[in-house]
Amino acid sequence: MTSPRMTGAAYLLDKSAGIYSRRAAQRVAKQWGYRKYGHAGTLDPDATGLLIVLLGRATRLSRFVTSSGKTYSFGIKLGIRTDTDDTGGTILETKPVPPITEEDILKVICRYTGSITQKVPDYSAVRVDGSRAYTLARKGLKPSTPVKEVFTENWRLEKLLGSEILLSVTVSSGTYIRALARDIGNELGTGGAAFDIRRTSIGAFSIEEASKDTRSISSLLTMSDVLRDYSKEVLDEEKCLTVSHGGNVSGVEVGTVALLDEDNNLLAVAEGDGSILKPLCVLTGS
Repeated sequence: MTSPRMTGAAYLLDKSAGIYSRRAAQRVAKQWGYRKYGHAGTLDPDATGLLIVLLGRATRLSRFVTSSGKTYSFGIKLGIRTDTDDTGGTILETKPVPPITEEDILKVICRYTGSITQKVPDYSAVRVDGSRAYTLARKGLKPSTPVKEVFTENWRLEKLLGSEILLSVTVSSGTYIRALARDIGNELGTGGAAFDIRRTSIGAFSIEEASKDTRSISSLLTMSDVLRDYSKEVLDEEKCLTVSHGGNVSGVEVGTVALLDEDNNLLAVAEGDGSILKPLCVLTGS
């Protein structure tokens, strides 16, 4: 990267607990001198881990980043049910926890592998009747949150410590880890609440690349590197000009493709059918 003050970039932040994702992204944007910013995938305030902060024109790439699978590690505290589905919430019910074996847990995890449905937690940002669900929940109301289909894979049982289970899993975009903890606890007959939620990867991006502060040049990415998961096609000068005006160009790639100039600058994201590249998002211009 030639300069951090470019038209667009991304920052890999290891978000700390106790801060909202939007506020964390704002701090990164201020550090690098960007007014426009966003992030790919929200983390709960108490959750930690990888947050991809998008800066400047890179905010246009959010939909292409959030579509990637995300890996989390987290714990489940058995024997309690809370209003937020994590241990930071108000305890609504307690239950005794009988002896539970690793085999018991693996059987339940098997039922929560692949395409599953989950009810969105009451304390979430989804809109219900025009209001955020968490706003209604804080008023003592019961929001009618939706049931959605999500996908999980690569479950690992890391440790079983009495009434606490430590797990890791890769999930599709929009999956609530708190809901997984709640539902697994219910399947085990004890109830459960999540704790120590930590995101360790998003697609090809790993927590090892992220920084806990906002000043690490090694955690700052070019826009082309933001799309490292995608196929790429380098365009000549004539095609670059056509794409910059939103026009289609010839190309052999299929699916979602990052279009680059000969200096590896990201010009656009396109959909390819093997012969034509149709721009979906143009990064050049104002």
